[in-house]
This record gives sequence, C-alpha cells and structure tokens, in this order.
Amino acid sequence: MSIKNTRREWLKSAALLAAGLSTANFTLSNPTKTPVYNPYTGEWMLNLPDQGLRARLNYNENPYGPSEKALQALRDALGESSRYAFSMADQFKEMIAEKEGVSADHIFLSAGSLEFLALTALAHGLEGGNIISAYPTFQSLMDTAAAFDCEWKRIPVDSNYKHDLGRMEEAVNSNTKLMYICNPNNPTGTFLDTAELAEFCKRVSNRVTVFVDEAYTEFHPDPESITVKHLVKEGHNVIIAKTFSKIHGFAGLRVGYAIAQPAKIRKIEAYRLQMTTMTGPSIAAAMASYQDQEFMNFCRKKNTMAREQTYTILKDQGYEYVPSHTSFMIFRINTEPKSFLKGMRDQGVGVRSWTFHNKDWCRVSMGTVEEMEIFGNALKMIS
Repeated sequence: MSIKNTRREWLKSAALLAAGLSTANFTLSNPTKTPVYNPYTGEWMLNLPDQGLRARLNYNENPYGPSEKALQALRDALGESSRYAFSMADQFKEMIAEKEGVSADHIFLSAGSLEFLALTALAHGLEGGNIISAYPTFQSLMDTAAAFDCEWKRIPVDSNYKHDLGRMEEAVNSNTKLMYICNPNNPTGTFLDTAELAEFCKRVSNRVTVFVDEAYTEFHPDPESITVKHLVKEGHNVIIAKTFSKIHGFAGLRVGYAIAQPAKIRKIEAYRLQMTTMTGPSIAAAMASYQDQEFMNFCRKKNTMAREQTYTILKDQGYEYVPSHTSFMIFRINTEPKSFLKGMRDQGVGVRSWTFHNKDWCRVSMGTVEEMEIFGNALKMIS
C-alpha cells in the first residue's frame, strides 16, 4: 500500500488519534451502560463519562501532579502563548539530550507518548508486513498500524504475566517491521529482567527495530536500573518512548519524548503533520518537572504506599493479584466482567477489565489513600 494511495486514510486516522480516540471503539460519543467485550484487545469497555466518579482509577493518572514548580512555570509561560514554541522545543531537546548523553537529533518531542506511537505506527504500518508485541499490552501503536495493511502478531504473556521474549524473537520474520515492548507492561504491571531485555534488544535490533515503551519505569524504586535507554547511546536500532502523563502528572498537558537513532527520528518525523504539536506553556512546565526530582520521589513514595494499601485490601477480601511495579495493578475477578464493571461504576469507582489466559481481570490505578479506601469499600459492596 503506497503512501500516496493511503494519504487520506492515515490523515483521518491521525486526526482521530490526536483527538484522543483509538481504533478500539472507545469513544464517549456513543456511550453505553453495558460493558462491551473487544476480542481484538481482550478488554471490556464501559463507555460512560467520568463525571460523578468518587474514585477515577481507570486511566493510570497521577492524583498528585503536576508539581508546584511545573505549575509555576506553566503560569509564567502563559503570557507567551501568542508565540510558537519552536525555540523552547529546541531548548527542551537539548536538555534531554544532555542528560541522556546523546545529541539533540536523537530526541523526538511529542504531545504525550500517544502522538509518537501513532506516528511510529504510520511510519511502519504503511509498509505492510507485521508488528510483534506481547498480549495483552498497551495496544495503541498496533491498533493504528493494523488499520492499514499491517498484521499485529500477538504473543501471549507467559505464566508469570511477563513478555515471553523467546517466543517473540521466534516470531520475527522477513515481513516484521517493528517489535513493540511495553516495560513495565500495561496492563499486567510486570517488568523484565534488565540484562535479559538489553541482550534481547541488541540481538533483535540487528533484524528489526525494537520499540521499548517506558511509560512507567519512574515508579520503580530505582528507575535507572530497569531502563534500556543506554542502548540508543551505544548505537543500537532501538527506540525508547517516555511520557510525562504518568509520574509527572501531565496527562492533560500532553508532553512526551522518544530517544532513537537520528535516521529513525527523521523517518518518523516525516509523518508529523505540523512542526510542533506541543504548546509553549506545556514545554515550560515539562522542563521544570523534568528537573524536579523531589516531586518525583514524593509521587513514587505515595504510589508505593497506595500499592501496599491495595495489596492489603485485595488480600483481606480474598482476591488473587499480580505484584506490580507501576501505578496500577491487576487482580482476578470471579464475577462476570459486565456486572463487575457496572457494579463498581454504580459505587462511583472507575476501573478497567481484561480477559486473558482464560481468566477475567480488573486493572485498578493507584489513587490517594482516600480513593483506595473508596475502592476497597466498593469491592465489598459488590462481592
């Protein structure tokens, strides 16, 4: 399928993604009060507005962010909102590049990680072939690529709910365009051994580009110990995606970036519709937050406390859960997902649900102490 023949289609797809929609049929323009199962993703979707929720625990948002330093930078930059943010974006690239030990042409700035995921899908999905990932995982990139002539090869997570790297490597063939790895994985909350993942990336990237989505590494007690971003500096054909939507609390401000080889950055950037999609105030806030280690340490500590609190809630109520290293966790539910999601919603709690390994699961995001108490009480009410 040529770019010329599909230009209209991918422009439409990119516009939908920019508006925050996806091909998973998750849109509030057609709300339903009954959860609907999507066999393609394994997820049960309850498409209702979030107004009125007592605990919004369905989007992995940071209940504490943005930091005060970020908010102050945002306020200070509002007066320059009449100006395009080209020079500020360049400054931000330089800041990231200096910290990562690469040149600025290794950095791609995007409106959250979703924009970069969509553009990467366009750059590779339009080539046909296939993209490999674990299943279940964060499927935005594969959803977009599959809207064209690209096959999504889904490799089930192993018995520990981690990526099955051996089977994923075996699935690579001459038609594979990209290998996608979300680490830690969403929705399972598990992460891979860093040395094993690094060796995997080195081997596989000799055959095909490896995309590692590190949206949740910062919630680990030692984030630098589980990242493989050093592989880019070493010259490997690896893409690392980062987002400010999670620990930085920027879900509504839309800031993200990627690190990759300059040639790969140029290939993906060719599909961007505009020179920059981030606002000056958002970039200013991100630059402040990027340097605010105190706030990230605070969020990390609070998130750990919420996880421990949730473990206790689940243990006390007899639920089986998968230990998490992120801002969310999954646990087994014995109730039909339809009635479970609706029951939690009726109690004012938003959560998500998946079916995989022939089991039904709930994914709950970590909120404040008060929100997790509401979650625990809601579980009791519907049990």
